[in-house]
Amino acid sequence: MAFQKFFIIFAPGMEQRNRIIEEARHLFLKQGIKSMTMSDIANHMGISKRTLYEQFQDKEELLEACLTTHNEQMCAEVRRIAESSENLISIMMRMYAQHLNDTHQVNKTFIYDLRKYYHRIYQQMEQSHTERLDVFMPVFQKGIDEGLIRDDINLEVCLWLMKSQFRSLMVDDFMPTDRISINEFARVIILNFVRGIATPKGYTLIDETVEKLKEN
Repeated sequence: MAFQKFFIIFAPGMEQRNRIIEEARHLFLKQGIKSMTMSDIANHMGISKRTLYEQFQDKEELLEACLTTHNEQMCAEVRRIAESSENLISIMMRMYAQHLNDTHQVNKTFIYDLRKYYHRIYQQMEQSHTERLDVFMPVFQKGIDEGLIRDDINLEVCLWLMKSQFRSLMVDDFMPTDRISINEFARVIILNFVRGIATPKGYTLIDETVEKLKEN
C-alpha cells in the first residue's frame, strides 16, 4: 500500500521530468545552447519557470540530462540495428548511416556552444560517441572471420577514421553543403568506406544491401 502511494506521487513527477528533457533536447540540438534560456524552454512547453526549476537547478543540469538521454537513445538504436540486420555488411552500413544521420540532426551552433561554454559536458559527449563507435569493433572482427572484411586492416585506425568523418560533417565548414547535400556526402562516405574494407566476397552483399536500403 505504501509503495502504491509512493508510485502515485512519484510517477507524475518523473513523467514531467522526462517530458522536459525530451522537449529541451530537441530545442538545444536545433537552436543551440547559448541562445536558449530556461524562460524560453518553459514558454515553449507552456509551463512556469518555477515548475522547470523544481526539476532542474539550472540549464547546465538540464543540458547534461538531455545528453544522457540522447546517448541512451542512440545506443538503443545501435542495438536495434545489430539485432534486426540480416548480415554483417548490412549491420555496418546501417550503423554507419545512423551515425551520420545523427550527426546531420545536430546544429553546428550546438557543438560550438557545447565546446566553448560547457567543456566538461562536451568531453562526456565525446567519450560517449567514442564508446558507441566501439560497437563496430566486434562487428569488424566477425566480418574478418567470415571472410567479408579484409584481414590486413588495422581495426582501431578504421574506428578513428570513422570518427574523424563524423566530426567533419558536424563541425567543419569547408564542405560545400550549399551545392551538395549532407545526405549525398553521407552516401558516398558510406559506400567508399565499406567497400574499402570489404573483400570481393563482401562486395555482393554490399550491392544487395544498397538496393534494399533504396527500397526503404
